[in-house]
Amino acid sequence: MTTKPERPARRVSQQDIAREANVSRVTVSLVLAGKDQTSDETRKRVLEAAKRLRYRPNLLVQGMQTGRTGSIGVIMPVSMHFHGQIAKGIHDELIEEDFVPVQLYTSPRTHTKELELEQIHRLVDRRVDGMIIFPIDVSVPDVHFQEIWQREIPLVTVDRETTTHADHVGTDEETGGRLAAEHLLSLGHKHAIHLTFPGRTGNMHRRGQSFAKVMEQGGAKVDVIAAHPEDVRAPLTGALSRTPRATALFAGMDPLALKAYGAAAELGIRIPEQLSVVGYADFPFAADMAPPLTTVKQDPYQMGRQAARILLDRILDRAPSAAPHRYHFTPELVVRQSTVKAAQS
Repeated sequence: MTTKPERPARRVSQQDIAREANVSRVTVSLVLAGKDQTSDETRKRVLEAAKRLRYRPNLLVQGMQTGRTGSIGVIMPVSMHFHGQIAKGIHDELIEEDFVPVQLYTSPRTHTKELELEQIHRLVDRRVDGMIIFPIDVSVPDVHFQEIWQREIPLVTVDRETTTHADHVGTDEETGGRLAAEHLLSLGHKHAIHLTFPGRTGNMHRRGQSFAKVMEQGGAKVDVIAAHPEDVRAPLTGALSRTPRATALFAGMDPLALKAYGAAAELGIRIPEQLSVVGYADFPFAADMAPPLTTVKQDPYQMGRQAARILLDRILDRAPSAAPHRYHFTPELVVRQSTVKAAQS
């Protein structure tokens, strides 16, 4: 004998609560919205009835009534721990104020400005209350985000700072590059390699420029290698094979420092005795590298939380002014065992 499948539970309405609590539907609506002027006894009876009936509000209807959906669009890569920590910070801050992130994926390597716009349109069509974006291209003009501006949707960019009037949260990259340079100069290094990604703009470019400037002001020479991680082995081994060889290397991101470790091992170069290495970001694996990596520490989780706070301030009319808000976290140098004094020639 087969049994009929159970019918799905009927959605509990405010009218159901009104009958259960023996009050009007208007009273129920006001109590659930926190706007009631009723007695404490009536409010308690309505809330207990709602709990007993397992009432859940219809947020779609509320959105139509209030003009807010309670959802925040997030466009973020998911390829690295760094991105994941930003997304986690965004999530945790939004949830505390009962907003929900709707995250769409992007890839810094394969996505284009056109694909980014498609993602923006998807979020606009779903009536998000605001957006937080890790931009594909930092050089875009304000018109790139016109779909957002025309609808007066608050926007915060994270990590990559654009030239638009969007609010932004990132890292003080100039300080980060300076910290790496000052550390190597203090150890007597006069010839360094800077390993970075291709591109003439953006946060990695700024940290690299700062590093090179401070090193050169200190009387040191800097060779720049710009390549994606999968393409870096050949130019890096070539640079490390030259005479006189660089005694230090600054990787624009910790994953590039991993590549430097591999190239050095391939050439029989000992870290740190023959090559001091400094990374950037302080990924979790940095402390477990052999030797543990000296690096410039960023705080992506707090970047995410700060981005969400700034966005919520715009949505909830708590922002101190209409002017774009730019917040830059100060990075810190974490000294481990991958850097030592330069060998005397």
